[in-house]
Amino acid sequence: MEQTKNGNFIGYINQRKRPGDKNPMFKGRISQPGTEQQFPLSLWAHEYPDPKTGEMKTMFNGIAGRFSLSAEAAEQITSLMRHAPDEEAALGNLTLSARQVVLFPNRFKEEAPEKDRPDYWGGFNPGDGSPIVRVSAWMSKDRYQNAILRGGTSYPIPGKSEAEMQTFDRREQDQLSDQQSLGSPGGIQMDR
Repeated sequence: MEQTKNGNFIGYINQRKRPGDKNPMFKGRISQPGTEQQFPLSLWAHEYPDPKTGEMKTMFNGIAGRFSLSAEAAEQITSLMRHAPDEEAALGNLTLSARQVVLFPNRFKEEAPEKDRPDYWGGFNPGDGSPIVRVSAWMSKDRYQNAILRGGTSYPIPGKSEAEMQTFDRREQDQLSDQQSLGSPGGIQMDR
């Protein structure tokens, strides 16, 4: 599947998150490459020890909504009434359930700091039988100085390693995120 346009990915720190509660760390939206449809997104933070160094690292695991944020009310109802089989999908040794999103610290970032590789990389399984989508994200702050994950989605490039695929232009992703910004995601609702 060849796509020429990257998709959008953005996660805003959840203002309702409190230490120790079960609320997601980030809420935002994600899209498949080459489409205009954006899906609501919730990400939870998890710490784990790096298997090589023992250093504690943070990863994110979450879920994207079943229907696009732009779906009409009747479309939302219909999509929830019709239960299509949710499909697992794999990207290398990473297997994701339907609508699952995962982000890991990027171990390739330190290898080439001049390339401005993403802080996090991972995958998104749309759950509809289409291939897993790669996610690249940079951690930064929004204009109110709150943490934000901003980046993009793309399809894997056959024959390329993860490090080789991390070459798309970050400025292009920032412009895409700015153009598609919906403001604060406080009103985004997730189906579970």
